[in-house]
Parts: sequence; C-alpha cells; structure tokens
Amino acid sequence: MRCLVGIDDTDSSKGGCTTHLAYRIARDLNSVLTVLPYPRLVRLNPNVPFKTRGNAAVSLLIETASPDRAFEAICAEVTRLADTGGGANSGVVFCLGESAPEHFSALYARALRGIVNPRSVRGLLRESDVLAFSLGNGMGIVGAASALAFDERFDHTYELIAYRRQENLATPRGVDSSTVKAMELSTWPHTFNSYDHQKRKALVSPHGPDPVFLGIRGDSPESVMRAFGMVAFTEALDGHMLYVTNQHTDAHLDSELREWKAFSSGWIQGRVVAPRTGAGGHVYFSLVIGGRSRACAAYEPTGDLRRAAAMLSDGDLVRAYGGVRRPSSRHPSVLNVEKLAVVSLARGGGARRLRRGTYIASPRANRHLTRPLARYGSDAAGLPSREVEGWLRGYAIETRAPV
Repeated sequence: MRCLVGIDDTDSSKGGCTTHLAYRIARDLNSVLTVLPYPRLVRLNPNVPFKTRGNAAVSLLIETASPDRAFEAICAEVTRLADTGGGANSGVVFCLGESAPEHFSALYARALRGIVNPRSVRGLLRESDVLAFSLGNGMGIVGAASALAFDERFDHTYELIAYRRQENLATPRGVDSSTVKAMELSTWPHTFNSYDHQKRKALVSPHGPDPVFLGIRGDSPESVMRAFGMVAFTEALDGHMLYVTNQHTDAHLDSELREWKAFSSGWIQGRVVAPRTGAGGHVYFSLVIGGRSRACAAYEPTGDLRRAAAMLSDGDLVRAYGGVRRPSSRHPSVLNVEKLAVVSLARGGGARRLRRGTYIASPRANRHLTRPLARYGSDAAGLPSREVEGWLRGYAIETRAPV
C-alpha cells in the first residue's frame, strides 16, 4: 500500500537536518517500507521567527505492506535522530494513499506566506483521520502537514544532497571549489546558484554543524546527477539522495500582501517616495499604495538587488516582493525586499541605468525559494519527474581528487 508521510522540525541551531533524517529513513528502514522517488523537500515561509535554518519540511511517498508498522518505525527513527535536546519540536503526519486530502492545499499556501497556528492544524488532522506524532511542543506538525500538499502539480525543481559522516561533522567540508566553478559553467542554466562569480566562491555547501555536505540544484534529475559527478571532493561521504522541491519557484511571493502582517510574505505595488541610501549601504524607500505608504528596505548583502534599488527615483512605479518585518521600539514595520520589478520609470528620470524589468539579489544572498534569473520564463508545474538510476545511494568509502 502507498502512504504519504510528512516530517518537520527535527533539527536545531546546534545540528541535525530534516532532509538527512529523511535520507536515513529511506536508507535504513527498507525492511518495513520503500521510499519512492522522489522525496519532496518543501520550503515554507522563510520569514517565520521560529525556525532553524531554511524552514524546510519533507514528505515521503512510501510503499509498505503494513502502514501501522511503517508509522511506528518512522516515529521511532524521528525520536532517535531528532535533536530535541537542542530545541527541535518535531512533527510527523501520516496518511493512507498517494496524496493528501484536497483541503491541505490551502494549509500549504498559508504556511508559505504567513503564520499558522498548530492548534488549527491538529484540528484539521483530526477531521481528516490522519495520524500524527510530535515531540517537544509539537510545532513541527504545521510543516509536516503542510508539506503533504506539495507535489509536481506545482512548479518545482530538484536538488541532490550529499551527506557527511558523523566523524567529519566538526571539520571543514572538503569540496574543491574550482570543480564547482567548472561544473556551473558547464551545466548552467540547467543547474543554478552553485557558484558566485562576483565573490569567486562556491555556494553548494553550508557552513554549520549539520550533516549536509553539499547540495546541487537544477531543473531536472538528470542535470543535478550529472553536475554532482563533476564535483571533486576529498572527504569520505555517507551517501546522497535526490529530492523534488519547491525551491527556486518564488512560491512564497506570488500573492499580493493585502494585509500588512508581521512575518507575512508576498508583494506590494506602488509609486516610489523618498529613496535614500543609509548607513551600511542599505537602501530605504516607501511605496504609496492607494494613499497609504509602506516602508521598504533593500539591504547591502543583496548585492545586485540593492544596486537596482539605489537607482530608484520618486514616482517610479515598482512592485516589491518580500517579507514584512515586525516593528520594534526603534524601527517601524518594513518590507524586507527580496525582488524588485520596475513597472515604469517616472518622467524626468534622466540618464539612469535603471530599466524596466525584474531585479533579484546576487546568488550568495538568494533564499532557498528565490527564483533565479535562469528560471524566468519557465515553469515545471504539472511536469512529472523522471526516475534516474542512483537517486538514492549510501556509500562505503568514496573520495574524489581534484581534476
């Protein structure tokens, strides 16, 4: 029988990774279940305050002869591997069949763009006759349930994630950056956000204590598998798994911000007022929308986006995409801009280099959900995944010397 499993919040700022736990389930629980290609890596609202790193949940389509045993085995694995001591509040949601109940799609949309109360999710699960398991305060139930609704009906990309061995977690990652650069030049635009040519820096590896060694993102299973084979590394790895994902789709930004709520994501459109560059190179401006003014900020680390914002003038018509920052005693509520679409330029704009079009942050400042320029004009919604050999693999000992 086929079942769908959602898992969230198994990591903490001190370590762990929810995708790694999914990999361990796929690798180690094959006496009870089989994970079918491809597991789903689902990024949710990046602006929520209670998250670890990338606010990622996973869902797994599994085949099992005993759903009860499979559910018990998954919960036991989550209990064993989740970093609850470091603050993880894990959630597992389990339903029979290949897809989530239809009304879970609305939950997924809410979790992408706002804050979801876990009590409402628990009520939804009871009404839907779906099994749930939680650790800590159970906040992970929200992401676990939301992740069930994502599949290839939505725009999607792929990521191959390779994992470290336990004994290497405290050491620098042994990736040869020159081969990452060569790979990116060879495979772009079918892979993206692998190398920052401005800073001359590889972007495939994180820097924290989590077990992710590297992640390669692209538009198809074949492209990320091919790209992975081009990267040299000098560290013995544990294995890898390939995911279908909502990363690089701007899924959290495709709705207008009709309500100005803290931590919500979306877009607003209006006329520019009083653009200025402040301390640290950050650019601030307001958009006038129906007589109301909304503050916006493009921060220096966003690179290309900040440079575009710095060329704005009063009266320009723009659409600003991003997340609403909560006001404080020192700062008002503001839209942290992730993307800027210049609709029209005010008359008298002069010889500015700014043109109509869309501007996004430099690759090093992209969020997981940011749609890179290479994907503009493409949409994979409704396109089924093609299974490739080797999408899941545990290693014995494997290293690659620089080529």
